Amino acid sequence: MSQKLYFCDELNKTLTCMHDGIFPCCSGHESPDYYKKYNGQKINKKFLMERKLEIFEKFTEEKIKDSKCFGCYFLRERRPEDVISDKYNMLHISNWTHCNCGCIYCARMKDSTGKIITKKQKSEYYDMLPLLKQLYKEDVFERENLTVCIQGGDISVLKEFEPIMKELSKQGVKTINVLSNNIVYHSIVRKLLEKRKISFMTSLDCASRELYYKLKRVDKFDDCVNNLRKYVKNIEHPPVVVKYIVVEHINDNILEIHKFVDLMKDIGVENIEFMIDNKWALFTNLEETPFPSHYWDLYLFLKKECEKNNINFMIWDKLENDLNKVFNS
Repeated sequence: MSQKLYFCDELNKTLTCMHDGIFPCCSGHESPDYYKKYNGQKINKKFLMERKLEIFEKFTEEKIKDSKCFGCYFLRERRPEDVISDKYNMLHISNWTHCNCGCIYCARMKDSTGKIITKKQKSEYYDMLPLLKQLYKEDVFERENLTVCIQGGDISVLKEFEPIMKELSKQGVKTINVLSNNIVYHSIVRKLLEKRKISFMTSLDCASRELYYKLKRVDKFDDCVNNLRKYVKNIEHPPVVVKYIVVEHINDNILEIHKFVDLMKDIGVENIEFMIDNKWALFTNLEETPFPSHYWDLYLFLKKECEKNNINFMIWDKLENDLNKVFNS
């Protein structure tokens, strides 16, 4: 009797460049690594493939419990058509830790001073642009099908941001997702939104300065709202997404969600994503400690409010699956 084999699409096709190394995925689960500590050394396509095969070798019924991927949401049973690829269609760029705020729910909160940075910074770990050029030279990407996600803090403090965007444009990348705390306005972001070259995502999480300060630890609510207005103004169906991240005892109530939706409608935002503090969404065993009971009501209320106001409601599929598992099982 043949043993069960496992597979992961994230591991197979995603390359994640974090500040402290290069990894196969960005799932929130503890991940295997390609380069545990990366500091600018040359990347070899052959090495990436060999390392990936090593990781997949543990994806058997007998060995899976010894894999760092064991227990991950994205792990599934292998299908006959699954092929281990030597190319990637998803690139996460997150090679710095500088940030203009200190969100209390951020996995990188310990790296942030909570001070506003006015001068662009160089990553204290490694430069991404040389690595990006090298990855293209090594032909590791599915060029016609590559999605790039720039995340990890405030893009305004990254010196390389504009050069990276120019390189991605030169290489013909069609799908670029930029995540930012949106404290500083950037004309290049506005231009790229107008040309529909990028999608822009930020988390506002509330509709008042007082709550914003509690959540972000900086007094920049007005700046964020004004920047959003500038980014969406006179753009038909602007590709801008604003998150509402629920944090227990701060913004976890119907009234605040209602105010938030009203504000988004006033600004002209057409896409809202529902999220939950990473403490619950990623780092809690929900069988032992399930979501607070009212989180299901918050999820349903925001979803209905979005439908009522012709706003596109979004949610990470893992979170939606977890919510249903906790409240509908």
